[in-house]
Amino acid sequence: MNQVEGLVIREAAGEDFIQIRPLIVKRAEELKLSDGSVSDINKLVRDYCSKPAKFYCLVCELDTKVIGYVIYTFGFCVHQGRSISLDEFYVVPDYRKAAQLLLFKRIVEITHNFGHLRLAWLSSKNSLEMHEFWVKHGTTVHSEDQGYLQYRLAKYTIQERHCLSSN
Repeated sequence: MNQVEGLVIREAAGEDFIQIRPLIVKRAEELKLSDGSVSDINKLVRDYCSKPAKFYCLVCELDTKVIGYVIYTFGFCVHQGRSISLDEFYVVPDYRKAAQLLLFKRIVEITHNFGHLRLAWLSSKNSLEMHEFWVKHGTTVHSEDQGYLQYRLAKYTIQERHCLSSN
């Protein structure tokens, strides 16, 4: 992995959505998804800063520029317990090799630290690069539906591959 000095992973602040929203639109364009349904900045900030928050967000920044983000929510399944659902995961192409794994490891660490039993998300089948990334880092494809793959990372994989080693 190429190291880039100065990369920081942190919780987003409301003002970060000025930089995050264009990345959400860019991700939609890359995956050939409609960007017409992307919330405006005011709605994103309102929902993020509400009590309780409607979603949570981490950013990956270099200097003061946001180069990636992950948007997630907490969930619960009566059969498997607490979980985290990734709603958005994106790093700009020029920094993917350096930042993507760091951002992923941070959300896995949050999942582990909260005692959640799994991390789950959908990803467009249009993204072979992301599919290869997810599988390389221990996720399994749980199901496939209407152009999306559902990925899961279970508790034992979180503990073995991400929290107890330096992979």
